[in-house]
Amino acid sequence: MGPYAGALAPALPVDQLMRIKPVNAAECKAHTAVGTISNAAKHRENTTMPTALAPQTGAIIDRLLDDAAADGRRMLFEHEVYRILQTLGLKTPRYVMIRASRAIEPQTLSQFSGARIVMKIAAAGISHKLAAGGIRTVPKDLDFVRYTFDRLVETAREQGFSPAGVLLVEHVDYSSDLGNEILLGFRESEAFGPLISFSKGGSDAEHFARHFSPPNLILAPIDQSWARALLTSTHIYQKYLKEGRRPYIEAIVRAGVQLSDLAVSFSRFYPADTRYVIEEFEINPFVFDAAGRFLALDGLATFAPRTTIDRPAAAGDDESLRPFFAPRGIAVVGISRSDADKPANIIVTNLQRLGRRDFYGVNPKGGRITIGGREYPLYTSLQAIDHPVELAVVAVPAPQAPAVVEACAHKGIRAIILLSGGFSEVRGAGRMDDRILDTVRRHGMRLIGPNCLGVLCSGDAPGEGLNTFFVPEDKFQIDLQKNAKVAILSQSGALGMTEIYNLRNALSPRVIVSYGNQLDVDPGDLIRYLDRDPSIDVIACYIEGFNPGGGRKFFDITAGVRKPIIVYKAGRTAEGQRATESHTASIAGEYEVAKAAMKQAGLIVADTMIDHGDFIKTFALLNNFEVSGRRVAIIANAGYEKTDAADNLGELEVATLDAETQDALRAVLPPYVNVEPLLDLTPMAGDATFEHCIRTVLASSQVDALVVSVVPHSSLLHTTDEEIARNEEAHLAARIVRLVQRYRKPTLVSVNVAFGAGAVYNRFGQLLDSGGVPTFLTASRAMICLNAFIRYRLLRREGKREEWLK
Repeated sequence: MGPYAGALAPALPVDQLMRIKPVNAAECKAHTAVGTISNAAKHRENTTMPTALAPQTGAIIDRLLDDAAADGRRMLFEHEVYRILQTLGLKTPRYVMIRASRAIEPQTLSQFSGARIVMKIAAAGISHKLAAGGIRTVPKDLDFVRYTFDRLVETAREQGFSPAGVLLVEHVDYSSDLGNEILLGFRESEAFGPLISFSKGGSDAEHFARHFSPPNLILAPIDQSWARALLTSTHIYQKYLKEGRRPYIEAIVRAGVQLSDLAVSFSRFYPADTRYVIEEFEINPFVFDAAGRFLALDGLATFAPRTTIDRPAAAGDDESLRPFFAPRGIAVVGISRSDADKPANIIVTNLQRLGRRDFYGVNPKGGRITIGGREYPLYTSLQAIDHPVELAVVAVPAPQAPAVVEACAHKGIRAIILLSGGFSEVRGAGRMDDRILDTVRRHGMRLIGPNCLGVLCSGDAPGEGLNTFFVPEDKFQIDLQKNAKVAILSQSGALGMTEIYNLRNALSPRVIVSYGNQLDVDPGDLIRYLDRDPSIDVIACYIEGFNPGGGRKFFDITAGVRKPIIVYKAGRTAEGQRATESHTASIAGEYEVAKAAMKQAGLIVADTMIDHGDFIKTFALLNNFEVSGRRVAIIANAGYEKTDAADNLGELEVATLDAETQDALRAVLPPYVNVEPLLDLTPMAGDATFEHCIRTVLASSQVDALVVSVVPHSSLLHTTDEEIARNEEAHLAARIVRLVQRYRKPTLVSVNVAFGAGAVYNRFGQLLDSGGVPTFLTASRAMICLNAFIRYRLLRREGKREEWLK
């Protein structure tokens, strides 16, 4: 018997209460567990994608919420949750809501089969009844039930609550075995909208989710295929299959779709005729009883009057963002006539070094400045610039920014990069944000920032690049001529620069955007624009947070992008989670919600910043490589590196070498080397042996990918900087690069160096990276990155929704 059953307890008297009016027959056929086909189910039969309830169903639920609101509540009592479930066609135990102990009559108890019933307090403010002593399982004895009623009410009053009555509920016998109790519900995320949650249910659901298995999340609306994918992505699904419980699977899938319909119909993220927003709705647990019924035992719901959410504006057309990347005329506001280290001065210096001639400095006092030995005029205002200007880069103190943005509008400027800090990240600065955004939207402009570094891009030709990163060249250099087809979008400018530096040997991104507070342009806008840019193949994002509605916009846009998007989402701590009443919210903070949404959209989610940078390198360098399967071979010259790689296979499979490949390997390897797909060459292998083995394995039709692990200290290998300089084409790095580029199979390399000895082998790793071969310090890092790359490519090809959700 599950934790649904409470303990026996004594009771005290209570004031007279009255019985609640039963549900109208037109609204719900019965209060019993016997359900009927709901309006929602009928409506769904005539739609291809269930996005909302039928209007009459929504109206029934609205009236129920009207009654609760008239009672001064924003939380439903459990019998009201039951009524909503029955309206949806979901089953509940038999129940009767009682307002006074004297209203309990023999015929009241005769409605319930069995020898016991469950009694639950109904009081505003009590969300976890078990913890408040508000649930008792008692014999179905009239006097004892009345006595327990009074005791439950008195206990609630002693805790400061005002009970409305007690719910008598059918006692349900069921097993609490894993998979028999589930938690299923939804909540309204401020950033992402309605979110479905599925996990183990019962009184220990929160503990289980925190310490054993996190909840499984998916954004609504979902249809049956997505609901099935959510369940299939869980471990419990395999238990259901093994035990032959396919009816369980179908029941959970149907319930998931019905709750999705409810969530969307009562969400501020979607237009509807309903008058309320259901902020949380949780059933914990749904159970399968001894008769196989799928019953909702305990329910919780909170709601609020419907309000509109100020969702971020939909991404504009490509032309609205073009001036950020290919502007025709740039005004830089905030130039100092005397201090060359001011941000605006550094920016105009960067623009000059890029070969631009269409930039114009603004200083209210006018004058001239010298940049790179050449004099440039300073304009007293934007209006004084007698040249076309599409982009304004604004580096003035925050209080001056609203006036500058207004001046941009009068000039006809189309895009603004607002570098200044001191806005929404500082308390009390919201009014400036509002003024700026109002000006931007009234005049059809776009704005990146504030509190950002702006944009760095290479441009299509000399003199067309852009660099608003106000960092001196001697402290931050990037070779824009060596650009890869990569865009990095970062809410933190400093983080973006750090990743660029770490990737410098392998690639230079074509586009880097530090977008800051995302007052107007957000990562969704940028991704939509870059998705249509043929010069970009891979997009990487670092996101700290989303504005209200911004997460849903990001999901909607990225779900339709076919280019790989690599995301690291910061903000994982408990302190960042919103305090709520339900298990659903407490076990799934905004980080978990964002991560689930990104997986559902088909993005590559990096768990660490190291993963983020390594994935960028892997996906960029291997972008044009063909992925034919999961079969991987490993070639190493040290046993521990081979083992490290094998221990991190993940979803990859060890290849089986065909006879021809094995014979070719034996022809060059000594007898003490075992010829196998996890090939340990030992430290006795030199450059030529490594090359022969790599060539042979890559040529095999039985191998889809390869990891090469090199411990470079062997005296037979040419791996030091000095050895490489003496053997320009014969050293191992050059041989590996040639082979990888010839066979075009995903190949990653690990160069494992002892602590303190890395500088001796710097050139070796640099040449591999610059030659297009992703190179890492350990075999495990190489395997993790290879896993991510192959998994993404195969999932894109196979389209298995449940795999995206894992």
